Amino acid sequence: MKETQRQISPLLRAASGLSECLFSLTSAAAKLEEKRSTLEEKMIKRYFHELACDISSACSIIHRILSDEKESTSVVVAAEDIDAGLRLSEEIMTRLKEFHKSIDYDWNYLEQYFEHGFYLELTEKSQLLENARQFLSKLKKS
Repeated sequence: MKETQRQISPLLRAASGLSECLFSLTSAAAKLEEKRSTLEEKMIKRYFHELACDISSACSIIHRILSDEKESTSVVVAAEDIDAGLRLSEEIMTRLKEFHKSIDYDWNYLEQYFEHGFYLELTEKSQLLENARQFLSKLKKS
């Protein structure tokens, strides 16, 4: 007997990836709550919460589009916007894996060697928050 597989819509895949990021961000913020926070850790935590807000808003919009049958047939989210959402979730998960590995290894390592460079990476190089806000803005226009 042949097994049939249904193709998951690209928009739903983007929502799934962003939901995974939201879970990981929440877990990371919870880990930071367990310890005395340095200034960088407070900034990282605030960044995580802001990023989580934008990601959850994007997921909400995607599910609203998918739940409204009339809109889902007439509203089209551009393929490049969906791809941007998928790339964004991959980038976020890459950064969060680094963070989880560091905090799970040793809190002293996090404080002494990791957090300063990590925060600079978030804000200066990767610009995850800005990319999430651009993606959210494009979804709102759909």
